[in-house]
Amino acid sequence: MDNKNMGKKNLPTKNKKVQERHARPSWVPRGVMEEETLCPDCFKAVGERNRYRLIRMLGRAPEGMTVGELTKKIGLRQPTVTHHLQALLSVEAVNNESRGRERLYTLNRGAHCFDECKIPY
Repeated sequence: MDNKNMGKKNLPTKNKKVQERHARPSWVPRGVMEEETLCPDCFKAVGERNRYRLIRMLGRAPEGMTVGELTKKIGLRQPTVTHHLQALLSVEAVNNESRGRERLYTLNRGAHCFDECKIPY
């Protein structure tokens, strides 16, 4: 197996196409997905440790948090936090809304990653 496909599985789907799956990252608690695999969208959300940390922070803040608040709490630079939030927005794991000059981010608790793939937050 080459390094590019390390940790990935190809599973057949109902329509005989092969759907790529990814192994559960070590920092995601056991019990996520029965086969311990995540769909590509959910892997994008939790495959990077800091993205999963952002998910956990937003999961504990139902009122939401701004990029500034997240930056202080997670200890990363603002552009890095913004980059991770954009990745989470792309898979609909978070929502955002304007609050004056800032953007307020909240966890989309009904997203596929949390509802179907059962990623804990």
